[in-house]
Amino acid sequence: MVSKYEQQTTVTNEQIAESKTRISGAEEITRIVEVRMKEIATLLTRATITAEEKSKLTKEETENKAKIEAQKNIVNQETKNMVGYDSTIITLSTTIKSFKNHIKEVKVVIKSLEKKVSETKQALKSK
Repeated sequence: MVSKYEQQTTVTNEQIAESKTRISGAEEITRIVEVRMKEIATLLTRATITAEEKSKLTKEETENKAKIEAQKNIVNQETKNMVGYDSTIITLSTTIKSFKNHIKEVKVVIKSLEKKVSETKQALKSK
């Protein structure tokens, strides 16, 4: 039973690692897109910009805003997921600890019962 909970703990730890990777990736994409947004802002302020260039840059700027929003949503969702995973880890750890303590207690009871059985057998042999 304990090994089942330990396996679940391993899976949950892997999920946490995956969430951290997704968050890291989303943050990196956001950083790159934000750099491009600054470049676009600079290009749009040029006096020599043509209407066609301005249109393309404005379109790219709109697409980039959507990309940034999507990445922020990923970060928010994965952060929420990690809170749930952390809660699961705490619950599993508590359950594992409880089971291990229970197993220790049962082993002590078994030894005590085995000793009493042995004493009873000896007493019966003596009669």
